[in-house]
Amino acid sequence: MHRSDYRLFPELRLICIIYSGDIDGAEIAEHVGKIIHSGKVDHSWNCLVDLRSFVGDIHHSSLELMARLLNKKQDSGSIIQGSDKIGSRVAIVSYNAGLKFMINLARVYMRGYDLRYFADMRQGFSWASGRDFLPPEMRSLDWHLVGTQADAGDGPGD
Repeated sequence: MHRSDYRLFPELRLICIIYSGDIDGAEIAEHVGKIIHSGKVDHSWNCLVDLRSFVGDIHHSSLELMARLLNKKQDSGSIIQGSDKIGSRVAIVSYNAGLKFMINLARVYMRGYDLRYFADMRQGFSWASGRDFLPPEMRSLDWHLVGTQADAGDGPGD
């Protein structure tokens, strides 16, 4: 079983995305696409990706697909490296140190974002949000299951 979920922190302009279980990169790219097209966040928001209970594989082709979703395109087809995402932070939190390689590869595709790896949720949240705190409910691996009615791929409250 796997789960894709997210929680918004509008006051911080931060989205926390959670992937748990055995989920592949194509499913993650599809989930990211749904979030972007929902209109609830834009490219300037910072992001925290919780992969602490993630078991799966993310192929470079999935990273390329995510990059296409994240980068705006002009009518001519060239990518806009807009100022709306300059400095946008993406914190990846995982216990799997092997994901550092994936993050380095993601930097090749996702230009304009500051991607960093963290093994500690508090550090990742603090860096992504710019605030030195972690909401108490986020200390648990299953924090995203508490108080949400979301199905896989949907955000809380949808």
